[in-house]
Amino acid sequence: MAAHLSKLALTLSILAPLGAQDDFKDTGPTSLVIQYRCLPSHRTQFRQAMTDRGLAQFEDWKTHGILADYQILFSRYVDTDNWDMLALLSFRKYDDVARWRYIERRNPAGLPADTADWLSAVATYSADLVRQHTPKPVSDHPVYLVIPYTLSVSAPSYLQFVDGYERPQLDGWVREGILSGYGFYMQRYTAARPWDALLVLGFKDDLSLGAREKVAAKVRQALESTQAWQELAATERNTRVEQAAVIADDLGRDR
Repeated sequence: MAAHLSKLALTLSILAPLGAQDDFKDTGPTSLVIQYRCLPSHRTQFRQAMTDRGLAQFEDWKTHGILADYQILFSRYVDTDNWDMLALLSFRKYDDVARWRYIERRNPAGLPADTADWLSAVATYSADLVRQHTPKPVSDHPVYLVIPYTLSVSAPSYLQFVDGYERPQLDGWVREGILSGYGFYMQRYTAARPWDALLVLGFKDDLSLGAREKVAAKVRQALESTQAWQELAATERNTRVEQAAVIADDLGRDR
């Protein structure tokens, strides 16, 4: 496996031109968000296979420079209307995303070959990680809340909303000690897709997730004294529609 990856990485470096990382607005998307769905009867097998072999594959691709980073989340509860596993893949530049097609030929959706029959659906989204707060270090027992949105405004308008309305709240949650980090993804090709933006919230632990509403109310009360924040809060319903959220664990830290 390692020999194959070394040969693949060398081949890919020859196929694609070198270049500096472009601004995300001036080049193609540099993230892939992959959602996997399986039957409840296959969840245990699928999770175990990913723990035993799947995570090692993603780590090898990172080691050999094919991926810049990755995170694999597994939903905590059975929900036939939502995903069971979510892969968040980041690449150094858009050229590297194009190289992913060589992985897809051998391992569709980045999965071990023997797991494909357990899946009922897979969806891959080309996206940009437009805003993030990265925890250092990650807490020992994080829990994630993943929230998709459909948008009613343009991408630039949404980013202004995120910066002026969303991030002040989330940064407040960080200061209050319940949130480790967060990431905002925006899908690049949204036609006929179920979401336009994705918010990934990393809570320090289950107690922190449980305190979300209490802390959110406290932070909002402090922000309500800011006129600019109040004005953006009044536009929330006309900016986005929240879809079904998923509670999940990081598969690499929850073995």
